[in-house]
Amino acid sequence: MNPVDQISVIPALPNQAGQANVPGLRRLWLIEGRHLLGLIDPRTVPGYVGSNWLLTPTGLQVAEGARIQEFKFPANRADYSQKAIVTVHGVAFEQSITLVVPRDHMTTTLAVQRMTGRKWVAIYQDANGQRKVVGTPKQPLSFLADFKTSPNAYLFSWATATKQPAYYFNDDGLFAGLTDAEFSYGFDYDYFS
Repeated sequence: MNPVDQISVIPALPNQAGQANVPGLRRLWLIEGRHLLGLIDPRTVPGYVGSNWLLTPTGLQVAEGARIQEFKFPANRADYSQKAIVTVHGVAFEQSITLVVPRDHMTTTLAVQRMTGRKWVAIYQDANGQRKVVGTPKQPLSFLADFKTSPNAYLFSWATATKQPAYYFNDDGLFAGLTDAEFSYGFDYDYFS
C-alpha cells in the first residue's frame, strides 16, 4: 500500500518560544537491514491516533536475536540532515548521519571493516531527546568511512534517499532487551591530550 497524504491546508507551525533547542545528536543505534522484518508506515494503520509520522509501538519489527550497535558521544560530534528534493519519480528525502570518531585505533579499523558493505537502518536521539528512524528495510543506509590524520579522526557517514521523511520513534521496548553489541562505543574526544 502506498499512502497518499491528503493535504488541504498546511498546518500552522508550533509555537516553541522559550524552549531549549540543543543542536546535534546524542546517541545512535544501528540495525543491519537483514535483521529487520519490516517497518509499518503509520499512515497505513487504520484508526491510529498518533501523528502521521510517529511509528506505532510495533511499527519497527526487529528479528529475534538481532544485534543493535549503539554509539554514545558528545552532542557536537554527530549530525543528521534531511533534504527534500524533487526527482523525475516524485519527491524524495535525502537523509544522512555523520559521526566524527577521534584517533586512529585498531578497534575502529575493525568496526569500519565490519560496517562497510552492509545495509543499515538507524535510530538516533538528538540532544533534545527526540528519536527518529532513518532508512527503511527497502531503502537502507549505506556506510562510508573517511580517515584523515589532521585532525586525526574518522568521519563515519550513513546515507540514503527515501520516499518519506524520517519517522518519529518512541518505542522504549526495543531497547529494553539490548544486549552487548558487536561494537558499541562511548568516545573520549580530547584531541589535545
